[in-house]
Amino acid sequence: MASRSGVKVVLTASATEMSNFYDNPFIAFVAGFAKGPLPLWLLRRKLYPPVERDGGGRAKYAPYGLRKVEAVLLQNGFDASEVAVVHPIDLDCFVGPNTKAVGISSMDPTGMGYVSKTYSSIVGGGESMNAIEFRSVVKHRSIRTYKPKVIVGGFGAWQLERKKVVEPWRGLRVHWSK
Repeated sequence: MASRSGVKVVLTASATEMSNFYDNPFIAFVAGFAKGPLPLWLLRRKLYPPVERDGGGRAKYAPYGLRKVEAVLLQNGFDASEVAVVHPIDLDCFVGPNTKAVGISSMDPTGMGYVSKTYSSIVGGGESMNAIEFRSVVKHRSIRTYKPKVIVGGFGAWQLERKKVVEPWRGLRVHWSK
């Protein structure tokens, strides 16, 4: 685990993007479903459990884009101890007063993607798990407490501007890359 002071750059994604869904591509579709009446902790445990972590708490597996950002940082002067790719449930262990930036990868942060729109309207009739889990990362208590710069990227980052959801998060220093 990182020190209490935090890692300089933390890279993460929503819980639905940081799961292998038991290596079952059909279970992965639940990320597009609406939450329904089930508690979030149960869904996280039974449908999209966290990826494996190494002995230090860093994610063994992560979205390709996060690994590319990690590689660029390490090739351009950052030490491996200054960059951590982590599951969002481990943010408290890695984000601290010394954390300068948290990079968040997003495929479908507002649930506007075709799969999320379709499945959330059919199954449950509410907001998709992708959107719920993305918001959970952005509003995570360690990010609110230490206020590092939050940079959102990935294939779905365009949705944030389109849905005009970034404005309420400006106090959290949220930025996105197009």
